[in-house]
Amino acid sequence: MNIKAAHKLGHLGPFLSKQHPEFLKIFEAVNELPIDDAHCHLVTDREPSMTPKRFLERMSLAAMDTVPAYFPAGIYDKWLSGDEAVRYNLNMQFGIQEKIDGIIGDVSQSIYVKFLVKEMAQFLTCEPNLEAVMEARNDRTGNYWDYLRDLLQDVGYENVMVDTGYCEGASVEEINRYDDEIHPCRMRRLARIEMVQKELFPLEISFEEYEQRYTTRLLDLLDGNGNYGKKSYGMKSYLLPYIGLIEPLYDREVARESWRALRESYHKIPSMDRQSEYNLSKDLRRYNFTLALEECLKRDISMQIHTGDGEAPSVILRNQDPFYLEEVCRFDRDGVMRMPKIVPLHAGYPSVGKAAWLSHLYPNCYFELSVMTPFVHQNLFQRYMQVMEVVPLSKILYASDAFHVPELYWLAGRWGKRYLAKALTEYVVGGSLDFDEAIEGARMILYKNNRSLYKLD
Repeated sequence: MNIKAAHKLGHLGPFLSKQHPEFLKIFEAVNELPIDDAHCHLVTDREPSMTPKRFLERMSLAAMDTVPAYFPAGIYDKWLSGDEAVRYNLNMQFGIQEKIDGIIGDVSQSIYVKFLVKEMAQFLTCEPNLEAVMEARNDRTGNYWDYLRDLLQDVGYENVMVDTGYCEGASVEEINRYDDEIHPCRMRRLARIEMVQKELFPLEISFEEYEQRYTTRLLDLLDGNGNYGKKSYGMKSYLLPYIGLIEPLYDREVARESWRALRESYHKIPSMDRQSEYNLSKDLRRYNFTLALEECLKRDISMQIHTGDGEAPSVILRNQDPFYLEEVCRFDRDGVMRMPKIVPLHAGYPSVGKAAWLSHLYPNCYFELSVMTPFVHQNLFQRYMQVMEVVPLSKILYASDAFHVPELYWLAGRWGKRYLAKALTEYVVGGSLDFDEAIEGARMILYKNNRSLYKLD
């Protein structure tokens, strides 16, 4: 095995080298392949240096949206940005530090974090403990963009499909800075339906004006430069965790009534009353989604849909079953299923089997690997095998859903390649694939399928 490939096995090298001899051969070939990330998010240099606790909070799904919800609106942000006196007073009143310590303490004891620390230590050439890793990391982030490029190039990123609907309020300048700084990797923008709804839902306007503004904005995103000054390669919807089963809606009168109800109650619903808010706007959201999916179908571009995963407490976990997308995959009208390109996100995790089966049954439904990659870590190869049992190799898309910290791009790429190679080895050893078929399957998953789906140059 060459030195570069051996390096990517990291501290697991001695263990993995004892696997079937075919694994080392397959891994060496897979390790050289480029990566396209079919779904991820922007990172910025706003917070280049972090304490160990802050790093764990920013990269953990268990802490991602949870911490601010334990305090009155705005309190946690004031605590984060306040001076010593402000933080002391807020801490005395709300017990902020104690709650954070409890959450982060549990996160730090996950096998995922312990594994992450060892992997980062190997990359950063430091001792394998969190404090040493963060010290070495903060030394590197003195030039944040050089560090980000090093991470991306270490695992071979060439294109990243960035959902600009979650940018933590980043300015156009910050988005363009990211776009410029990640070269030679290229940023491709995806537009989220909720971007438009967030702009329009608070407005006191008629339904007709709302509909006109929504359509104009949607077309600008798809055909113009409405995605922070550039084109969109596809759309994304976050509708599933709001309402569960998505049934397309064409009836303008039903949508009009939903808009009327929203106008009457929008500012009266308590912020934590998730169910009431979602029920109130359900039909309007369905109508918006249907209009957007029709436009995607006309242009033969894909609609990504948040599935599985979580992001509690802002969404309802029980709504995110992949099978709730069946009517969207069918998209029936006039007795015909019309086959828009649908990409359920996050591998439907933890309902991976359901997402895989949906992709198996509907030719227009793809399978995307993010969140499961990297958060499932060493059992990724078993999940990849489960996916490849039923989903054609030509429909599986590598993705990370990286957010907040740049290490998530790197970790997903590192573990994605490693455990994809391990899964493909099982199929080669079992006689299902030969070596060349396995490597071509890796090419499809890691970059070819994404470039075909989004018509990348």
